[in-house]
Amino acid sequence: MRGRVPRAARRLFLQPPDRLERPVRAFALRDAWSRGRVLEVGRSFLAGYNAMAAADDPDEVHVRLATLEPYLRPFGYEGAAMGFGPWALMHGERHESFEGVLGTLSPATVYQNYVGWGWWLGLRYRGRRRPVEAIAAGLDARYALLVYEGIGFRAGFLSAGDRRVLERFAGLDEPARHVVHQGFGRSLWFAHMGDPGAAVREIERLPQHVRGDGYSGLGLGCAYSWLDRAAVLPGVAAQLPRAARHDFLQGAAFGWEARHRADPELFARLTGDLPEGLRRFIAAALAAVQDARAAMERSGNISYQTWRAATRERIDSAIPTEGVAHVV
Repeated sequence: MRGRVPRAARRLFLQPPDRLERPVRAFALRDAWSRGRVLEVGRSFLAGYNAMAAADDPDEVHVRLATLEPYLRPFGYEGAAMGFGPWALMHGERHESFEGVLGTLSPATVYQNYVGWGWWLGLRYRGRRRPVEAIAAGLDARYALLVYEGIGFRAGFLSAGDRRVLERFAGLDEPARHVVHQGFGRSLWFAHMGDPGAAVREIERLPQHVRGDGYSGLGLGCAYSWLDRAAVLPGVAAQLPRAARHDFLQGAAFGWEARHRADPELFARLTGDLPEGLRRFIAAALAAVQDARAAMERSGNISYQTWRAATRERIDSAIPTEGVAHVV
């Protein structure tokens, strides 16, 4: 496709603001507050998607997302990354432009950008392995596997956490399969928000070798979507099997890192009044992610899986001395 598609035709790609409310009806949510949080996240995501899909210039997205409260804005930019798919189609751009366009539009949400791109790839290729592998191979190696996190999250979210959707990913290579299961685990946080025990029951039904990925996703979802309720995280961790808690906290570390990078001021405000032990642990978790990244880059062995593993090692070392020993 060459040139721009007229604005009127772009409406074909837009989604109703309540598009995600239908799958959410099937979620086993414990209370009205949790349902409201899931719905406002979904609406914010679609606001970003629609803003990007309808835009002439990506900078128009900033104007639309400025109407969202700061807490929800990163979800909007994640949606905008999904919206890059139709935007590129309608403007004659190739998928290779993704990193340049989104890196310029919203560098602070770098993690969310790749996850949102995964949403589009999951929709566009419907579980077909080779096109996604080819696209991921051309991405920054630090973040490339995050498109599979988005694919796994989308599959879990739209199915209300139905494990059968994972069957379509059985042919993926091992690193991608692990990250798909992390995305699926994150979807379980949303599908069972307010009831960690229900999410645990679903993860425990996964094959043993990917359960840690599921718990990592659960921790990521908890830390990222409940930053304003961060005080509950140790209590959530205490409800998990003992062997799963380190994976959960590794995921939480990446959730906090993504939040901190997206809006340092908001992060500081929302975590500033937490109990001292938890504040110290969060600081140690952020340092673990950042130190692991630096060590990975020095080694030259660059991949998201390497980064996760190195972060997990540092989390294991931090837990006994940073005020959250009671959750492990």
